[in-house]
Amino acid sequence: MTIPKIFVQAARQIWSFEWKVLMNGLAPSDPSGSYKRPRNLQKKVQIPTKENLRSRDSNRMPGLIIGKSCPWAHRAWMLYEIKGLKKSINLHIAQVDNAGGRWILDPPIRGCKDLQELYRKCGNYQSRRATVPMLFDPGNEPESKSRLINNESAELVEILNNWPIYDNAIDLNPTKYQEKIINWQNLIQENINNGVYKCGFARNQKAYEKASENLFSVLNIIEENLQSNGPWLCGENLSIADIRLFPTLIRWEAIYHPLFKCSNKSIKSFPHIIKWRKKVFNINNINKTCDIDTWRKDYFGALFPLNPSNIVPKGEDITTIINY
Repeated sequence: MTIPKIFVQAARQIWSFEWKVLMNGLAPSDPSGSYKRPRNLQKKVQIPTKENLRSRDSNRMPGLIIGKSCPWAHRAWMLYEIKGLKKSINLHIAQVDNAGGRWILDPPIRGCKDLQELYRKCGNYQSRRATVPMLFDPGNEPESKSRLINNESAELVEILNNWPIYDNAIDLNPTKYQEKIINWQNLIQENINNGVYKCGFARNQKAYEKASENLFSVLNIIEENLQSNGPWLCGENLSIADIRLFPTLIRWEAIYHPLFKCSNKSIKSFPHIIKWRKKVFNINNINKTCDIDTWRKDYFGALFPLNPSNIVPKGEDITTIINY
């Protein structure tokens, strides 16, 4: 039986309307239809001193909350591992609640069962976005009030790099690289880290094509730089510029190519990026921060407007991807 044309047109219009409603809540856009990431706004909070941290019990140490699937949290997790911060920061892994659209804390943290509760406990009552990563300080006394230290990932990697107590003295933000790091941050943040989301969450063809063009243009810049000035983005040493880029590019085959339509070229066509990615993956404990099964489950399960069937596709494992 052929479905009447008027029914098809009506169904498309209804779905288009509902899709836009869902996208407005999931991924706000500017007037041109391009995705615009909301900013995390917060007051600056003093970081505990080395002496203060050394006087605390282990359960009173600041807490870093990450989610395995979140690339922004992945940055902070990488710093936590590379710098060796487990003695002075407690790592907590939140889980995605796809049905409720929130981060679950299991076991609870400071009596809070989800991230929104913990934000409120830290005094952020007006926060509409309970996001990871989140670094908070419970204070060194039982009666101390919990405080949010930072939840902006670009800033948080710098805070963790300068953390008062660490096991690895490597400096990922040295003075000699700071100008280069800032330049890479400005280029990568909007065109790569946000760029994949601008592709996936574009509201129209024009917005998508602009985002895709910018994305692959900057990938070409990165490829050429690694070829001529590598092995790292700033030259001879690993820096936070590499840390800020890696979480996006390690998710490419599993998430951003199939789900976000970052498909203009295969990532395999950038051999120096592939080599660089493997080099980062093999540092310290970085491999344990990469859970490709959780990435697929959370992205394909949570982003209903992009994947209304909730089907989680099969794909290559992380070992295959990293060893191209």
